[in-house]
Amino acid sequence: MKRRNFLAGLTLLPALPLMARADDSAELSIGIYPGTGKADIFMEDFREAAMPFARALAASLGVEPRLTLFRTIKTTLRSLDKGRLDLYFVPPSVAVSVLDNDYAPVARVKDQATGVLVRRKGTEVATVALTEKESWLDVMARYTLKRNNQGAANILNFKTQEDVSLAMERNYAQAGSLRTRAAEEMVAKGEFEVWHPLPSTPDFTLMASNRLSAVEQNKMGAAAVALGPKAIQSLQKTIHSKVTGFVIDKEADYKVIKLAMKEAGY
Repeated sequence: MKRRNFLAGLTLLPALPLMARADDSAELSIGIYPGTGKADIFMEDFREAAMPFARALAASLGVEPRLTLFRTIKTTLRSLDKGRLDLYFVPPSVAVSVLDNDYAPVARVKDQATGVLVRRKGTEVATVALTEKESWLDVMARYTLKRNNQGAANILNFKTQEDVSLAMERNYAQAGSLRTRAAEEMVAKGEFEVWHPLPSTPDFTLMASNRLSAVEQNKMGAAAVALGPKAIQSLQKTIHSKVTGFVIDKEADYKVIKLAMKEAGY
């Protein structure tokens, strides 16, 4: 958290615990990376759609929210080395990296992250199309390819799932990694088939700085779980994964993603 009147030149210093701040000047700083599918969202649309979520979290601590939109994984992770945010709401593979920087998961979306490696029927796979490096689809696909003795395939990384689908349709790649819904749409066209399912894992996760007390973290987790339908529907506009609500989670839920990232060399 940072005081609104704090000197701009000092905003890269680590934030103080919330309770050390004056009630009328404290802010809860929240960073959101919406994933590759929503990374180009207009800032005004993002703020409008994400604000009910942010206000509910901040209200649980009696403060005001301050939102930051990240458009790439790199900028999200780079922020960990600069002005430390109080909260991150990020895709699962990014959550693991945040977790390793003294943050803890306090809640995640109810629905699990699921995906599929899809391939063109009757074709040997030489090239596989994946989304942005270190994205969930990239990490879990590399892990799955290795586990199925396909680690020698050439990898092409694209920004979005739409780019991956287009690469397969134009035969730049014979296979690609897609979230389940997008994979089903590709298979329905008749030219593609399920190759390998990806391991399911937790999806978008709310990560809190360990500088916040356990009481504060628990309050924000409870606030996320208690979000009403309108706030959830509004939040859905900002991220590409399905959001039907939140549940409390724990660090142990991220073991598979951690292993996948290690095996992928990240």
